[in-house]
Formats: sequence, structure tokens, C-alpha cells
Amino acid sequence: MGFKVRGYTRDVPQEKVRDYSLFAIATEGSVREPEYFLPFDGIERIKVDIIEPEPAEEDTRLECSGSSPSQVLKRVRDYIDKYQLSAENGDSLWCVIDKDRWPQEQIEELHSFCAQKGNWHLVISNPCIEIWLLYHKMSDLTGLGITEAKDAKRALGEIDGGYYYIKYLPLMLDAIENASHADSMPESWMPGLLETKVYLLGRALYKRMGKVRFERFVASLPQLDRDVRGKKLRNIVI
Repeated sequence: MGFKVRGYTRDVPQEKVRDYSLFAIATEGSVREPEYFLPFDGIERIKVDIIEPEPAEEDTRLECSGSSPSQVLKRVRDYIDKYQLSAENGDSLWCVIDKDRWPQEQIEELHSFCAQKGNWHLVISNPCIEIWLLYHKMSDLTGLGITEAKDAKRALGEIDGGYYYIKYLPLMLDAIENASHADSMPESWMPGLLETKVYLLGRALYKRMGKVRFERFVASLPQLDRDVRGKKLRNIVI
């Protein structure tokens, strides 16, 4: 299959790879989520694979952006068939999708798949990933008039930082706190409206990094920004 994996270099000697935990992140979208999570690759003790969709996966039939939960599931199955994830070494799989207007049966199928393993996770934003980004800047979203994805995109475009991920990464701990406090059903895998479970992935990344490494990561973001703008980050296509 022609899915893309970005960030994790598999030619690293095996004895060095075992010093790292792998976060394999399958995204519904090909822009917003990869841009946010890819910078975590290369932090000491962390490797990140972004298993992102091909343009052909964009599904316009249901007026939803990105690839469907069924397409995410297919990519994840292909990935697992090709690569091993070691729970003993802290490796984990994360499927990051929007609730949006996707059929509930597709979402439930993906959830059932992820529930098979303790290190496989499904994290959903309701209605979309922009909810996670908004929680970097705000603790209460109830006054924004958001009922569907287009409302969240509008709200994000109106705040400082807009869509540029570099403005959000230093505030990830705020987002984790705000999103977790807003989670009305922490025991459920399905978030309510204006809620997101992506804070669980953010929390796992931070736990693996620790306070000192996270502070170093934040300090490195200006240089990363220059590198990205200079097109020094390349896709790794397998």
C-alpha cells in the first residue's frame, strides 16, 4: 500500500532503536495532525511515525474532510502487518480521527480494533481536531457557537496563531489540562461535543519526554520553525 510514514528512520541499528519508544500515529487528515505531531520525532527516547493518508483517500461523499475511519483502519492493518510494535519497549499505536459526520459503525469498527491491545489507542475529537488546538488557547469553548466542524475551523482562524502549529506546541500542557477538565465522560472512548480525547496522546508524549526534555523541545521550536520554512523536513515514503 502507498501510505506514508514520516519521521521514523528504520535504518537505525537495532541496538539503538531499543532506546526509544515508538509512537505510530495514524491520522485522518494529511496536514493538521502530521504538522502537529511530527516535530516530536527525534526527541530523546521518542520516535514518531505519522501514518498519513494518500490524497486519493480524501472522501467527499459525506462532506467530511480527510480519510474515513475505515480507510484509517486499513492503513493501520497494513502498517502492523509490516512493522512490529513492542509494548515491552513502550511502543504504541494511536489512531487520531474526527467524529465529524462519519458513520458511527465505521468509528465503532476502528474502536473495536484498537481495543484488542493495551498499547493501541483511538483518540477522537468532536467534531474535529481543531477542538484540540483551541484548548491550547482556551479553557472553555461553550461560547464559540460550535456545533459542527466548519464552526471550529472558523473559531480557530479567528484566534492568535490561527492554524500554525508552532504557536501551539509550547502550550501543549495547557491543552492537556483544559481538554481533560472539559472531558465530561473520561471513562468513555467517545467524546461529547466540544471535547477531545487527543489529550491522552499529548499526556503520553509528555510522560515519555519528562519535564526537562519537554522544556528543551520548546526551546528548540524556533530553529525547527526555520527548518520547516526552509523545507528541510522531508517525507519518508514507504
